[in-house]
Amino acid sequence: MKRPKPHPINQFRILKDHPMTTSLSRSARRLLSRAAAVTPILAAMSLTVTSANAADMTVKAPVVAPVPLWNGFYIGAHGGYGMGSSRLVDPSFAFAQDRFTMDTRGAIAGAQVGGNWQFDNIVVGAELDLSWASIKGNRPFDPANPILSGLAVSYQALATGTGRIGYAFDGVLVYAKGGVAWANVAYQAFVGTPVPTDINHQRTGLTGGVGLEYALTSNLSARLEYDYLYFGPAAIALSTRISTQNVDHDLHLVKLGVNYRFNGDAIVARY
Repeated sequence: MKRPKPHPINQFRILKDHPMTTSLSRSARRLLSRAAAVTPILAAMSLTVTSANAADMTVKAPVVAPVPLWNGFYIGAHGGYGMGSSRLVDPSFAFAQDRFTMDTRGAIAGAQVGGNWQFDNIVVGAELDLSWASIKGNRPFDPANPILSGLAVSYQALATGTGRIGYAFDGVLVYAKGGVAWANVAYQAFVGTPVPTDINHQRTGLTGGVGLEYALTSNLSARLEYDYLYFGPAAIALSTRISTQNVDHDLHLVKLGVNYRFNGDAIVARY
């Protein structure tokens, strides 16, 4: 005689109440609980790694460093005043070895062009300037003493080519300069007589000076400068006697000027 099959619902209840089934159910719940606790930690670690990799892949932006303030080529203008003397010696004069001196003074105005290269606080450069000049001196004609009178001298143009070296701090440049000088000098004799003598001679000499320059902006600066120019003895014929005369000149110039510097606002990128 066949036994009746248990109903499916009854089978489920039997399995559910079985000790092994209960143990497996508890293990599954524990596993799910631990997985739920670990999941946020794993997610955070994944986000951290992703952020670190993204940061490593980011291209670093360049650090912009300004070019040193005094670097660059410049042009400018100047004006000023000059004082000096012209000395003449004529071996055929009665006063033979004595120097006959005429004081000179007057205004100048002109332009300059140059370039600077700055290394930390040290600035080196070169400059060329050209000036119109109206620096004059004379000794009016005296009929009682025609040899020692009726003389005049006039500087009509000046130029210098110099090297410069200076020290820069807080927008200020203090510098010294030296080089060669040129002058167009007009010398006259027998001024005020029917037979004046004019001699226009070109002179080359030496110059040295000092200056102070202040940066008004990154491109524009103002400066005050002192220059000394010396033109050694040269022979000219003033027709005061058959022989020639030796003439030398010196000048002290004070100049106030402005410069416009190119590339003063340039930048260099550093990584």
